[in-house]
Amino acid sequence: MDRCEKPQRVALCIASYRRPQGLQALLGALDAQRFEGPRPEIVLVIADNDVAESARPVCEDARRWLSLPLRYVVEPRKGIPFARNATLRHAGDADWLAFIDDDEVPEPRWLDTLMRVQRETDADVVTGPVLPRFSEPAPEWIVAGGLFDPPRYATGTRVQSAHSNNVLLRRCRLDELDSRFDERLTLGVGEDTDLFDRLAARGARIVWADEALVHETVPPARANTRWLVQRGYRVGTALTHLDRKRRGPAAALAFGVAQGAWWMARGLLAAALGLLRGRAERVRALQLVASGVGRVAGLAGVR
Repeated sequence: MDRCEKPQRVALCIASYRRPQGLQALLGALDAQRFEGPRPEIVLVIADNDVAESARPVCEDARRWLSLPLRYVVEPRKGIPFARNATLRHAGDADWLAFIDDDEVPEPRWLDTLMRVQRETDADVVTGPVLPRFSEPAPEWIVAGGLFDPPRYATGTRVQSAHSNNVLLRRCRLDELDSRFDERLTLGVGEDTDLFDRLAARGARIVWADEALVHETVPPARANTRWLVQRGYRVGTALTHLDRKRRGPAAALAFGVAQGAWWMARGLLAAALGLLRGRAERVRALQLVASGVGRVAGLAGVR
């Protein structure tokens, strides 16, 4: 059978940056993966994006107890796309690539679920939810308002794109692209959307696996209004730079100005209404305003 048709070898790709405790927890959870379906040959590929090699001691210690082979590489160029591409270069002869982040912990049947859904749907990409896990109790308005909750879909639903913090990818589809993760997109937002958008444009089938659960640690530094609004701004600027690639400079300019203005207007109106609807709704409105500002700022070259 063609290697591109059936999962046999899976490279679990991890870009790491100064999170030794998180990386250690992730490696333990990956070593504990369980399978009801066929068990693949798995290799862990870790790209340390820290020139000080802060992930090296964790990886060297993990080799003593891991049941899985581990490849450790250092990517000195700072930026998520550089580190993700480094994992691709060291994935060997893997048929499939699975991406997860070093501040996440998957459920024991995470990879098994991704692969089961792939077999059932013949998808090229399978992605699932990343659920927040607060390292310290978060303000009630954040938890009740679901400000870190991801969108959810029924398993098997076809989706337009994916993110690289919970995804399984048929490796041979990458051969159809001119480039992997775009190394110009170093904002920490957008480089994965760009990759999966380009795959979808070439006919790749992307489906959702709602039971393939990953838990992301949310530190106190993120569980506040300032971080959430700044995140909205970064999303806006990233979308503008993605638009330049998709539409070309002239069309991106027109579309970005129109959408940025619309988002700011909608956000300001929603903020006013949010005075009656609670803090979570006000923050969502401010995120929309910030995204609109980021849209316009991106047009001026701001990153």
